[in-house]
Amino acid sequence: MKKKLVSIIVNCYNGEKYLPQALQSILDQKYKNFEVIFVDNCSTDSSAKIYKNVKDKRFKYFKTKKKIKLYNSRNFALKKCNGNFVAFLDVDDWWDSEFLNSRKNFFSSSNNYGFAFSNCNFFYENKKRFKMFYKKKLPSGLILNNLLKYYFVILSTIIIKKKIIKTLKFNSNYNIIGDYDLVLRVANKYKAMAFQDNLATIRIHAENFSHNNRKMFYKEYKYWANNQNYNNYYFKKNKKNIFLKLKYLKIIYMLLEEKKIGLILDIMKYPVFLPKMKLLIIYLLPNFLIRMKMKYF
Repeated sequence: MKKKLVSIIVNCYNGEKYLPQALQSILDQKYKNFEVIFVDNCSTDSSAKIYKNVKDKRFKYFKTKKKIKLYNSRNFALKKCNGNFVAFLDVDDWWDSEFLNSRKNFFSSSNNYGFAFSNCNFFYENKKRFKMFYKKKLPSGLILNNLLKYYFVILSTIIIKKKIIKTLKFNSNYNIIGDYDLVLRVANKYKAMAFQDNLATIRIHAENFSHNNRKMFYKEYKYWANNQNYNNYYFKKNKKNIFLKLKYLKIIYMLLEEKKIGLILDIMKYPVFLPKMKLLIIYLLPNFLIRMKMKYF
């Protein structure tokens, strides 16, 4: 039986620092039936040159006419996919050579499963240290309720059926939480197949967009939270958790950008003890130490 074709989307804007490792990890895959959809979002560095040095017909290069939002770029890439399945690898992340090969059970699964995901390692670049992302067993099946309690799906571990993602697509109004929004919409309709391995590595570094745009993160999540269907059983059940997370994100960005006397009252009112203590300690630090600590928080 012929192996299913997997389309691997790599969206890139000025990714020259980490791109070679990401591309090499794709070339090293033991599962060979894939194509790479590389979208150059008008990079001004040597990303295009690095990519074009890969002499492999499975690697396909596309360039946007002008720089566009990340999730517009992801949707642009989806239109170019020919595979039965779609995977994503961000330019600062990389895979173990067995990553695709280990997902063969999902490739041959019934229509009940819409997407697969796995655990991963975080690589903290400043300390050159690896840490496993999720310490518990990841659940399979209908996982929407689990995700609303604690979100544990990382984009560079996801493989999703093309017919599903080309219908739902990314919400291009977002700049940061588009992955989160998409996965929850998919999980609301389809089962997920979880893999416990950590064959993907997510690089945590000072240039991570979401870490450097905490206020945007908070505002996007606020918009998302205020526009969900709370008549849905699982959203209604987890409404308190959703708005508790919103409160937490607000405190985080204010610690970085708008640290005021009154913020300590918001921290003291936060109802969960351990996060409250962590936020209080951070609040008491000098501003320059807060910024150093929060780069990787």
